[in-house]
Amino acid sequence: MQPVPKRVHIMEQAQSSAPPLPAPAAADEELKTPVVDTPAVVDAPTPVVATPPKEEAKAPEADVSAPMVPGSQAEEPSSPRAETPGTELGPNEHDDVEIDFGEADSTFGDAESSTTSLASSVFNYTYENGRRYHAYHTGEYPMPNDAKEQDRLDLKHHVFKLVLRGKMFRAPIGPNPQRILDVGTGTGIWAIDVADEYPSAQVVGIDLSPIQPSWVAPNCEFVIDNAEEEWPYAPSKAFDLIHWRVLSGSIKDWPRLYSQAFKHLKPGAWLEAQEHDVRVSSDDDSVDRATEVVNWFSTVDKASEVFGKKMDVADRQKQWMIDAGFVDVRDDIYKVPLGRWPRDPRLKEMGLYFQTQSVDAVEPVSMALFTRALNFTPEQAQLMMVAPRQGMRNPDYHLYIRFHFVYGRKPFEGEKV
Repeated sequence: MQPVPKRVHIMEQAQSSAPPLPAPAAADEELKTPVVDTPAVVDAPTPVVATPPKEEAKAPEADVSAPMVPGSQAEEPSSPRAETPGTELGPNEHDDVEIDFGEADSTFGDAESSTTSLASSVFNYTYENGRRYHAYHTGEYPMPNDAKEQDRLDLKHHVFKLVLRGKMFRAPIGPNPQRILDVGTGTGIWAIDVADEYPSAQVVGIDLSPIQPSWVAPNCEFVIDNAEEEWPYAPSKAFDLIHWRVLSGSIKDWPRLYSQAFKHLKPGAWLEAQEHDVRVSSDDDSVDRATEVVNWFSTVDKASEVFGKKMDVADRQKQWMIDAGFVDVRDDIYKVPLGRWPRDPRLKEMGLYFQTQSVDAVEPVSMALFTRALNFTPEQAQLMMVAPRQGMRNPDYHLYIRFHFVYGRKPFEGEKV
């Protein structure tokens, strides 16, 4: 067996072509109680030759003129990552939503010695059915990493911020964390935002794809790594917060991932997993009528299981976290509308963005899984994508997806649990 190349820091300049997002509204109140509030459970690096700038991506053809939160305090309009805090759906999971019928230090030590040989290989991307995929550990992750996908990921980050009213996570960490790890950082947008918010912290983002920008704050760094391998951090480099988001479909052994996170946290530190269901729900008969959407999600989950990395696992995260030894574990669940059907202006705006990114997600989520795992031809896969896109845009469907924010604390030494 050939030795696996070791890790490499990212020094790539990547120009963002994502459409500008609206300026944020100042949070005028504390984060409300989530839809479901589960009780606590007790009882300098080697430079890498940069890739060419991303090709221009077409902005989503969606009306983004939905009203902002009244009394908002806007950021500079030129900021490409300006966000608008949103709101969760309802005070508890079972409330119906009113429908609008009108519409750094070196972290890795000796691992740095092999970065030169890895530097060129990580940019030897593979191309398949018109999309670009990662080169490092080719085939491990079935989603593309090209400019179009990066734009979608940044839009999805905006949706998560709307759900949490501008916050990055739910875990109650202290005001001056020293080390934060973002597993599966993608475009790096979460890590960049957190590094700006917590200047005391060194924020490390790891991913299989070197698609993150190089011009970031000095307390933010990106590293090529596979989270399913043994993590290289020394005990002196333990973290105050480990975070991952939407890793569903990319992890084969979830209990091992949780054990690694537990090992590399300081006593009393926090882990947060942000995932969402890979299925739709509704409070009326929309799920019964939206068969084209329901069937697509079901086929995606089946294909991911054949691929060996099941997608619909959001509701299992809490138990995996408990089994790994975490305490004070919570699973905060929010309903996120798929479309502009809610009457509430904030939820309507949230639904628009989530609908846009969901329609854009159909092709990148489907293509590799359907052709590799289910042996579809590319033409068959494309045909399978038509109906769910139409269904997601159907204003008569009042669908939503549950977002799970699961977080828990590593107990202190000697703490009774």
